[in-house]
Amino acid sequence: MKNLWLYLHFPHLQLDTLFSQDPAEHALAILDSKTNTVLQLNTQAKEAGIALHMGLGTAAALDQSLQVIPYQADIERHKLKDIAEALYLVTCDICFFPPNGLLLRIHNMLNLYAGLDAYWQVLQNQLATLGITYDYATGHSPFAARMLARDAWNQVTNDYSIMKKRVGDCALKQTELHPKTIQKLNRVGIHSVANLLKLPLKDVAKRFDIDLVTYLGRLTGEFQHPMHFFHPPDHFHRYLELMFDIENTQTLQHPLKHLFAALEQFLKVRDLLTQQLMLTFKQRDKEDLLLEIGSAQGEYQAQKWLTLAALKLENLQLTGPVCAITLKTGETQVRSPDKSDLFSGKKGTLSALQLISMLQAKLGEDAIQGLALHNDFRPEVASAYSAPLIQSDTLRQLQPLRPSFLLQIPQPLREKVSIIHGPERLHTGWWDNKETTRDYFVARSTLGQWYWVFKTPDTQWYLHGIFG
Repeated sequence: MKNLWLYLHFPHLQLDTLFSQDPAEHALAILDSKTNTVLQLNTQAKEAGIALHMGLGTAAALDQSLQVIPYQADIERHKLKDIAEALYLVTCDICFFPPNGLLLRIHNMLNLYAGLDAYWQVLQNQLATLGITYDYATGHSPFAARMLARDAWNQVTNDYSIMKKRVGDCALKQTELHPKTIQKLNRVGIHSVANLLKLPLKDVAKRFDIDLVTYLGRLTGEFQHPMHFFHPPDHFHRYLELMFDIENTQTLQHPLKHLFAALEQFLKVRDLLTQQLMLTFKQRDKEDLLLEIGSAQGEYQAQKWLTLAALKLENLQLTGPVCAITLKTGETQVRSPDKSDLFSGKKGTLSALQLISMLQAKLGEDAIQGLALHNDFRPEVASAYSAPLIQSDTLRQLQPLRPSFLLQIPQPLREKVSIIHGPERLHTGWWDNKETTRDYFVARSTLGQWYWVFKTPDTQWYLHGIFG
């Protein structure tokens, strides 16, 4: 099987990343701060006469309302990774060509999709969900596909003669050769790739450096091109650069919707759940702010996480304007279907774990606790607070006639009562130097209230509980 490569070139990657959800209504350009020239521009800027590589002064003169954003390589690097993760769902061998290109090895995918046309249609459908502009081309080698895509050939074919002819028609300035090398070739009458390929490699090696020979060998496919293919991460990690600074926590919910939607897609296709999310808010001129969101049950749906995040944001205090957000997941587990009884009747939409997660997000994790039994006969230590919904491993049967309300500290009995039941002797606690000897009784006051009282060995009476 002959090798076939597909290159995807994203000429407006930073612009598409920032304004894919909310397109700008005015002229906008991405500026290279080193050369002070335009790198990317939107349709409104093109209509105003602004062109790529134009100086800032000329561009501003053509449109006084032009808005300029400095070029940031990190934004494109993060977005390129996101695109690779999305495409990995339909194709396997993906290689990065930063800052704005992806190379796909596709000849080994054609049998799966029953041909090149069907494969390209599936890939286009996946790219359409990302809302980005791209140019593309197939090639018989990685460098050939890259050169044709960067020249906006926008053709997909497996006909080698067509691809090679189109490569030969390209001018030398469309290659990745050094400008000085191109000047030397032009001086000897070589202006196109076809002219260059007519020369034997031995003659080229004698007159030019080894880099030109290596490039030609990889362009024609005679030399193997080293590749490092992409492997998707095990955990979700997404970075979102905001179009403008946000100082209100309520306003943060809008960009969080996009992050949680991407999270849902990531977990859903892998059939996973996560119980913890880590949000990092990058504050301008301030330290980053970390917010952890937990779900006792584990969730994958964006709306459920957005609800928990909204409760957490109510108690969050920003110390500076937020300019970027990072979302990461904690440990993940395989999602299992919810099990319910057909005859259990109508229940609420929230499970017990979901309710606990919402309460913890609203009130704090330490504010929500459960009760657990301890294997101890002393009433003061027979039960204690525990994590919510934790089942006690105590095997001791509960004693009968225990009051529903227990005083934290027994109080001296100061009223007349009638003994109804007892005694029940408790002699325990010798193992922790808190030995207790008491005779417990169920008693009734003159007003008809039922008490749980005890008598000490020195005949002192105490009130310990009240029956409800």
